[in-house]
Amino acid sequence: MSQVKSNAERFLIAFTTLENEMNRRIKSDRYVSYSELVRRMSKIDRNYQRFQKHLEEFGDLRNAIVHDRIDGEVIAEPHLKFVEMMEHITKLLTAPERVNDHYLRQVHLCFEEDKLSDVVDWLVGKHHSKLPVYTRGMHFVGLLTTDALSEYLVQNISTIQGKLPDIQVGELLSKDKKQRTVKFIPAHSSIISVVTEFERSLSSGQRLNALIITQDGASNQKPLGIISVSDLPSIYEKLNSHLLR
Repeated sequence: MSQVKSNAERFLIAFTTLENEMNRRIKSDRYVSYSELVRRMSKIDRNYQRFQKHLEEFGDLRNAIVHDRIDGEVIAEPHLKFVEMMEHITKLLTAPERVNDHYLRQVHLCFEEDKLSDVVDWLVGKHHSKLPVYTRGMHFVGLLTTDALSEYLVQNISTIQGKLPDIQVGELLSKDKKQRTVKFIPAHSSIISVVTEFERSLSSGQRLNALIITQDGASNQKPLGIISVSDLPSIYEKLNSHLLR
């Protein structure tokens, strides 16, 4: 039977794993302190920046564990909640869950020459609010949303006479004045990078409507999944599950 590790041992294992990963990525030819590693990684990787304050505090805790000893015995045993937090963040940054572990699913799409009435019938029947639009050659054209549809109908209410216009999806997209921002990510992307993409767009003044997952993140590849704003609460829950409130 394997010996149960103490909280200090578990903390130091996770700490060393993360420190080694930062050293691997920094690739310095000289010694770099842990605190400097954290500062550097936080500048080049938004995922590290997200946890910078926690990582700096972990450095202080590590020093207390390593240096505060009596006859070689650890006297600063960390609380379990800090150990689990350290292990959780280390996993997020060194061995994160991937998009293809959770968000690969059949993506319903339509083509730009499809009749709008046919596509709307499908949207209503499936209770979807957005649908990627492609050419027959699988090149992404745009995102058909119920918002875009509503705005089009309102703007043309005097001519449609209570019926959906006999137009193709591509024509509606060409008249959509709002930018329905979509980005493409590879299937091996980390879950934490998904949140980063949405937050980066928000900080630049854009609203990211969806992330479309393809094999390599190319827009001309078959969509393997789609992540929208409605998925963010569950993703944040994964990221924050062991963090102190």
